[in-house]
Amino acid sequence: MILKALQGNSLSSGELKLYGFSEKDEPVGCIELYNYDPINRRAAVGIVISNEYRHRGYGQAMVGALTEFCQQNTSLHQLYADIAATNQPSIRIFSRAGYQHCATLRDWVIRANQFVNTYRYQLILE
Repeated sequence: MILKALQGNSLSSGELKLYGFSEKDEPVGCIELYNYDPINRRAAVGIVISNEYRHRGYGQAMVGALTEFCQQNTSLHQLYADIAATNQPSIRIFSRAGYQHCATLRDWVIRANQFVNTYRYQLILE
């Protein structure tokens, strides 16, 4: 798994997008830091994996690589992800990466014309 940033893309602008590529240099998805809060030293994590690359470990690899990057190259204290309760693959990815469920936001998003809860998962980096 290789993560690449576009030129001029940096966390100091408030978000950082990294694109994941397979061993064959095929694009598999995107992972980003957003809602960067430099005072409280935290940022949200979002991830999207192309349908044809799901369930192959790329999401897990991308979250792991981003976490390692943040630990080595930023002063962030924590990362968090807001995940719809119906998104079990993302819940598994973030749980396996050491993120812990810390909050439930009731009826936060609409999926299939129904409100569903969103879970906040958090990882303390220090």
